[in-house]
Amino acid sequence: MHSNLITMALLGLSFSVEASYLDITHFGAIPNDDIDDSQPFQLALNSLTHGDVLVIPSGTYQICNSLYLKNKNNIEIIGLGESKLKKCRNFQGEYLLSITYTENLKLQDLSFEGIHNGNQQPAWGEQGVYLGSTKNTLVTQNHFKTFGDAALRVTTSSLDQSATPGSQSVTVSDNDFEDCTQVTTTQATQGTEMAGTQNIIIDNNRFIGCKLKLSARADTRGAKVINNLFSNINGTSNEISYYSDVTYENNRFENISGFAINIYPNARTSKTVQWGNVHIENNSFENIQQGIRLQSFSNHDDNHQAIENIEIIKNTFKMVYFGNSIENKYKAIIRTVSNDKNVSFNNVKIIENNYNLTPYSSFFSIDNKSTSLYINNNFQTVCTNDTEKQ
Repeated sequence: MHSNLITMALLGLSFSVEASYLDITHFGAIPNDDIDDSQPFQLALNSLTHGDVLVIPSGTYQICNSLYLKNKNNIEIIGLGESKLKKCRNFQGEYLLSITYTENLKLQDLSFEGIHNGNQQPAWGEQGVYLGSTKNTLVTQNHFKTFGDAALRVTTSSLDQSATPGSQSVTVSDNDFEDCTQVTTTQATQGTEMAGTQNIIIDNNRFIGCKLKLSARADTRGAKVINNLFSNINGTSNEISYYSDVTYENNRFENISGFAINIYPNARTSKTVQWGNVHIENNSFENIQQGIRLQSFSNHDDNHQAIENIEIIKNTFKMVYFGNSIENKYKAIIRTVSNDKNVSFNNVKIIENNYNLTPYSSFFSIDNKSTSLYINNNFQTVCTNDTEKQ
């Protein structure tokens, strides 16, 4: 184990001299032999006690059955170099790794590889890592690739009976998500109406052919999406549903064949959620098939109150285009819509954005039920063959 501590130091990984370090190879896992390592991995996970560090040396480990970790706190699972957990072609189960009811968990420097390219075609139920009702979790410097459904699902467990969201204070930072259907906070178990993750930070990740979906079926607050790249995504790149207090800052969106950001009420819950407070600032959008869509309500209810506080400020929109099948009245870079007869959004600020227009398009389209609109100091860039003029 001493040599692994030296390796961790050379790789710049933090470690504690007081922690107990377990090496996955000591449980019988052998990398690069194309033989199922599920049993030694599960044995190692079962052996962890509070405060342990499970170290996974470099190499590819075949995982043919779902792995589980539950009710253990202060656990770190750390790879050394190119440490890959790869689903077998005949994988039995849903998630590659399922972790529930933990606090102070760290997953670092690991590679998780699935079976299907979800960016080309979803394969629902073919999933990567599940974090259910975890608190103070850090997922950092990992690589997730080819999952037909969620490469990473961070949410409240379907069996969680707590009054507040069971999943709280999760940071997903410096990871690569490639060729998957989504990274999501949705609890998708049929018949459940659970919150997502309260106070989640999505920071400095690369979503290449994989969308981000911040979705909940009960009141959930606090999401920061900052400094990420969203690129080459087949369909909508970001969805927000029943999340409040959401911030998008300093992200780059490029080559998206759908909405850059689609915000809407969640039709898959019977609960009424009064969401709001969405702030989108200093992001760049380029070569996007449709821009930002905000839907306040999907039906009419006499008790509806307006959705409050939408801010779209200091963003750059370049080459946002629309397919021929889209009616001209819907060809707006920023568009709001409401299916309620009386109310929609209140206090909408669209300020100091820079944009250019493609044929038959407009910069914004606001439904006639939204109130307190502040739309000013937005600048159109006029494209010519070789110059751009404001």
